[in-house]
Order: sequence, then structure tokens, then C-alpha cells
Amino acid sequence: MSTHPHFDDKGLRWHTKLAEALAEAKRDGKHVLVEFGREACGNCRTLVEGLIPAADVRAEIEPHFVLLASDCDAPEQEIVRLGADHMSHARSLPFVLYLDAEGEFVFGTQGARNKHGLLHDLLHGRQDPGHHHH
Repeated sequence: MSTHPHFDDKGLRWHTKLAEALAEAKRDGKHVLVEFGREACGNCRTLVEGLIPAADVRAEIEPHFVLLASDCDAPEQEIVRLGADHMSHARSLPFVLYLDAEGEFVFGTQGARNKHGLLHDLLHGRQDPGHHHH
């Protein structure tokens, strides 16, 4: 049974509510990876079904991140606000937002990622807010 609202998550656990994802992140000392997309988005499908479940990517995600799927057609207001504040330039889905356990924005990307890029993003995404380099 898939927990991602749009795609086959290949056995990973996705939240669909920010508050629940943050509660788990706080409890376990993790950050939150937000996939902001929609079902009709091919790059979103590739990210969720292809890249994130890959063994080497999964090995970087599972110790450090809680996964949150946000539907851009019915998003939570807090996600919209974070996107507007930090990713107003972003045009192509998926938007991936990396948050700390307090819900503070750390890093974000837009559009298609390849595995190499995603692994790099994950290193950025688990740093403290305001301490990454572009």
C-alpha cells in the first residue's frame, strides 16, 4: 500500500501533512524533504518512483529525512508560504523543499533532478538553515 498520494513510493513512508512530518522529524532528529508536485508531472513521478527509492539515495534519505508529499493543486498554506518566501523564482515541478525539524527552509530545487544532483541536494538539505553555499 503506497503512502504517497500520487505515485508508487516503493515501500518508503510519505507523510501528506506538514505537522505530522515535523513531529516525526523533531522526535527522530531529522530534516524534512518536501516533494511539491502533481500526479500529471513526469519529473515528479521520476523523483518519487525512480530516484528516491534507489538504494544509494534511500541510504542517504532514511537516516536523515522524513518525506512529505504536498499536492500543488491542494497544498497546505504553510508550504505555499515557504515556497513564496524562498522559491518564488521556481517554475518547473517538482519543487523540492528541504526543511529542518522546526519547519525552517534550508534549501530548495526545482524541476528534474538526476541521481547525482539529488545526492548532492541531500547533503545541502540536511544542514542548518542559512549555512549552505550555492
